[in-house]
Amino acid sequence: MTTIDFTAIPNTSANEIQENVTTHNILVLTLINHYIKQYAKIYPKPIEKSSLDNVQTSKFHRTFSMLALHLIQCPDLTFSELINLITCGKYQLPQTFIQSFYMEVYQMTNTNLNVVTEMFKNLDGSSLDNGLPKVLPVKVINGSSPVGIFLRRVMVFFNKMQFLQTEAVIKEVKIHCSAVLKKMPGLKPKEIVSKEKEDLSPETIEMVKITKTINEIIEMININYQESSNQNRKYYKTRSWSPRQVELFIAQQVKLLKINESVALDPPTLHQKLKEILRANPDHFDVHYLNYLNCLRVKEYCGAVNSVQHYFSRQTFRVINVDEKSRGYRYTSLNMAILNAFFNHNEEAISYLKESIAVAHQVNDHVCLQHALMWMYTLSKKNKSTMLKCSVTRSKELELHQITSFSLQSMAQYLVENAESPAIVFEILKKSEIYNYFNGLTDLRMTNNVQKAAIWNTYGYQRISTIHSLLVLEHDQCNKEVYNIESKCIAMCNIINDLIAHGDYYLAPILINEVSHIFPYTHCKFWIMAEQYLNFTLAMNREEWPKAELAAKQMATVNVTESALRLGEMYLKKEDFVAATNMVKELMKNNEENTVLTRLRAYLIVAKANESAALNLLMDAKLIAIEYHLMYMIAIINVEIAIILMKYDFPHKALRLLQETKQHINCGINVYDKAYTDLQIIKAKMMVNIVDEFDHSREFLLKVYNKLNKIAEKFRSIEAITELKEIVYLQALIADELDMKQNRNKHAMEFRHLEEHKVQQ
Repeated sequence: MTTIDFTAIPNTSANEIQENVTTHNILVLTLINHYIKQYAKIYPKPIEKSSLDNVQTSKFHRTFSMLALHLIQCPDLTFSELINLITCGKYQLPQTFIQSFYMEVYQMTNTNLNVVTEMFKNLDGSSLDNGLPKVLPVKVINGSSPVGIFLRRVMVFFNKMQFLQTEAVIKEVKIHCSAVLKKMPGLKPKEIVSKEKEDLSPETIEMVKITKTINEIIEMININYQESSNQNRKYYKTRSWSPRQVELFIAQQVKLLKINESVALDPPTLHQKLKEILRANPDHFDVHYLNYLNCLRVKEYCGAVNSVQHYFSRQTFRVINVDEKSRGYRYTSLNMAILNAFFNHNEEAISYLKESIAVAHQVNDHVCLQHALMWMYTLSKKNKSTMLKCSVTRSKELELHQITSFSLQSMAQYLVENAESPAIVFEILKKSEIYNYFNGLTDLRMTNNVQKAAIWNTYGYQRISTIHSLLVLEHDQCNKEVYNIESKCIAMCNIINDLIAHGDYYLAPILINEVSHIFPYTHCKFWIMAEQYLNFTLAMNREEWPKAELAAKQMATVNVTESALRLGEMYLKKEDFVAATNMVKELMKNNEENTVLTRLRAYLIVAKANESAALNLLMDAKLIAIEYHLMYMIAIINVEIAIILMKYDFPHKALRLLQETKQHINCGINVYDKAYTDLQIIKAKMMVNIVDEFDHSREFLLKVYNKLNKIAEKFRSIEAITELKEIVYLQALIADELDMKQNRNKHAMEFRHLEEHKVQQ
């Protein structure tokens, strides 16, 4: 009974050539042979002095070596692409060398097989050091070098080719080169033919005659060439991929997708390349893994599932060992779980994780179990603390450094979400940072800084958060091997949000454009959110409600919760209090889906929209913020409580609360919050004078007027029209009280322009 060999390539036999001699191979050989024949030093034929001055320099030899290495490693190029490569200026080849190469190709395409065979003989006999006793004192090419290995491999496959296959390759070369050469000026066939006749020996001329006779015989007997061409179609494909080229291409693209996506091929081009590779190498299962990564870039679920299943099934069928097959099965389940988690299919992901854990338990694969445990923590909603402690302890024992560090960082995040003391949180992050440093985990060192930035921002210390984001970018500049990863994208988007909060609406779009070029597909959700946040902020400040609503709804493609909160803020500013309350009331609930910051922002919106219940809601929100150590959110809530106290005629308490709060607000970078707090302090001071029945003195009014000018400048810098109108109105009243008629009229005119702008909107 015969067994099926699943590792064999379909529709191929054991004796069939597995690597092609293509047009690209012949052209590269011609280029190398031309370099050796014209510019190498072993030939006694003298070279003109002018040629020596212009060509034979160390820079030329170095650049040609780099060109040869690139041509050997890259996929097959057409003759036009090869011409563009050598003439683009990257390799700075002399024009005399390029022109003489064109003439040699022209000579090859206008003669028969003898030129190609002579080229192989010359390379094999006089140029290539193949380890045999040397005939000549110097060999130009080392047989173990990349160029030498390429030449030897092509020679072996060329010698194994049958006559019809060789003829097919040469015809393919002529077809693809002749059309391009005809368009080139300066190539004179007569000179080339005469030169050919001068250089050819009598034996070679005789061989040419014999070859012509053979060609005539082939045409006379009318060989069924169509059948032979179908049989040998693989030998003259225009764009072919050797196994080594495939391995290099996959390794390069996988690395670029991981660390520098902007340099990698775009998804449509990469998909087309992978289809070409699969046609040339149908058994190369690593292609499916690269296609899986490519599908994840554009969030193509069906293609990603198909590719990951193909990859692991083909990899598993190639092995015979039962343990290796089991390993393939459990890691297939683990990767399917990760894939479903990426698309937020959490129930399917947990099912795959359970399957992977069951198989891993059977063979005691602790590494797979630790990976599955971390993903189970990410996806599940119960027993998180227990899973984290087990992960940290067991990963340390197994010396799984990356999982240990990631578990420590996840534990810090878990403690923040569960109202733990900030000192304990940063102590754990400090342990993670030391662990990353001693184990060389560069990417996790950057992740650690990003997490510190997020935690400091949560607690309300925005300037420290910005410093940690800048540390990520500084670390990225110092480590060229690990860059353009998720941490860098998050850090850059943090800085964009800081610029928007600071009112730098000119710099923020420039940085957004830069991030979008660096991360066009992977991690694009971060800069999309930053871009929509910029659009929303500008539209809200300018009272452009349709644009603000559009930006808020577009956030839903990335973050539904943030979209609902922004829509609530918009309805609140439009004074549509019912719509604002309905939009965010579900976000006030204490559950796993709503974070503490989400709940507090929802509390603020509902409190502003419902004046009767505002004080109770704000006090509840303040207690939650104190419990979770959210200092900046406490300050924002205090400002709203002070406004309510002023409405209820308690300006003294409001002023005291605002002055206590001002320090925390000024520690931040949000220009709007600073200006808004200063405005409320001025209102409280004026109300205190009124309640105490003190007349506003001229000095007091001048001081208030000057402060209002500064506040107006802040609102003007961020284009906040509603608040600017309020300040301009107050300035006009104070100017009238101070008998500053010119200033009063100026403020009245400015108020009118702002009102007209609102009507136009």
